[in-house]
Amino acid sequence: MDASPTLPLSLLLTVLLVQLPLMLVVPLLLGRWLRRRFDVGWAVFGVGAATFVASQVVHLPLNWAVGLLGPPRALGLLPLPALAAAAGLSAGLCEEVARFAALRFVYRRARGYHAALQFGAGHGGVEAMILGALVALTLVNMLVLRYLPASMLRLSADQSWQAGAAAATFWATPWYMSLLAGLERVFAITSHVLFTVLVMRTVTRGQPAWLLLAIVAHAALDAVAVWSARTLGAVATEGIVGAWAVAALVLVILMREPRPAPAPAPPGAAATP
Repeated sequence: MDASPTLPLSLLLTVLLVQLPLMLVVPLLLGRWLRRRFDVGWAVFGVGAATFVASQVVHLPLNWAVGLLGPPRALGLLPLPALAAAAGLSAGLCEEVARFAALRFVYRRARGYHAALQFGAGHGGVEAMILGALVALTLVNMLVLRYLPASMLRLSADQSWQAGAAAATFWATPWYMSLLAGLERVFAITSHVLFTVLVMRTVTRGQPAWLLLAIVAHAALDAVAVWSARTLGAVATEGIVGAWAVAALVLVILMREPRPAPAPAPPGAAATP
């Protein structure tokens, strides 16, 4: 294991003060703001979060089965453009169909533009929080590997070598990569909000074209991200995704709808003093 006494404080501080708050705290703050601003409860946020988890029950095994995850096989052997398109289509279909099914059949109380904002915040927010928890766990493991004696960890020689290699790679990560990873989650939440607004229009207006548009947009975004990450690098990829997130936010604002008027009081109801 790495016995170097020098700790890359820039990376550690970026993870603790920027990346983890962006991934773990921002989704909850967004949900709280939407709750207070538009009176859309946490239940809608929770259903959006549960929908993301449910979509991965299909999405991850599907990606493994076709070779997008795990040892290279099947789709994993395709040229990069085709591989990126397959990965994007897998994500778009699994997540947007799950989003539609949840809104159309499971939680029918969530209706309208403002409910879509909260649902999308929950859908993208729980993904950010899950990844944030994994980042926090990784950080704890790396600190343990760095400061505890190998004898206390009771690792075999092979395990000790693998752990040391993992720790060296982690601490060699530039600090700005952690910043980009945190920002990526904010960008992703913005995209999920837009996708939910599109799907909600299919649910409320009975127009399947909006669902199809959400699937295509989601698939295209993920495909471009996969292709760019392997050809242009992480920084350029986050620039592309960030530009898309700005465009997505503009679209969400342009597609806003008025809040429904409160239901009139029944005839004969006593006036409130």
